[in-house]
Amino acid sequence: MFDTIAGLPVHILVIHVVVVIGPLTAVLATAYAVRPTWRLALRWWLVGSAVLTGVTGAVAGASGEDLERRVRQIPGASASQLALVHDHAEAGDLARALCLLLMLVVLAAVWALLPPVGGPRLGGRPMALLTSVVLVLVSVGTLASVTLTGHSGAKASWADKVQGPLPAEGPGGGHD
Repeated sequence: MFDTIAGLPVHILVIHVVVVIGPLTAVLATAYAVRPTWRLALRWWLVGSAVLTGVTGAVAGASGEDLERRVRQIPGASASQLALVHDHAEAGDLARALCLLLMLVVLAAVWALLPPVGGPRLGGRPMALLTSVVLVLVSVGTLASVTLTGHSGAKASWADKVQGPLPAEGPGGGHD
């Protein structure tokens, strides 16, 4: 289902959204948690980015599994290349779970636990403090996981293609 679109792996197309929106959502969620006066202005941006993070994180995970199966069938793939792909897939499993968790925590926080200033709050001040802490922790975890997963994916894709320093250019074309 999440294998290819127009002959290109869905994973390669959707990961760019996750890599941009996931960290943005984490930053917005942290601001929402620690700056109550910003909540009204951030609310809809945060909800939209959180849903996009959760959905694209899930699609990236599912499409990544399809792509991993394709990569494992490539004739001549080295054991080290397959190990990098496996490491990336493992990191991706955690990133997918955290993207979905961030979406759920954000939705709960926005609608029930941390409304804009003056709105009704479920559970009072202790629940609001706990929600803020959980929101920040899940945001930091998601940010770290998406970053590490992206790094391992880039390494799996490019490590065997880009090695050593950039070769010097010929006469008149070098950089000083």
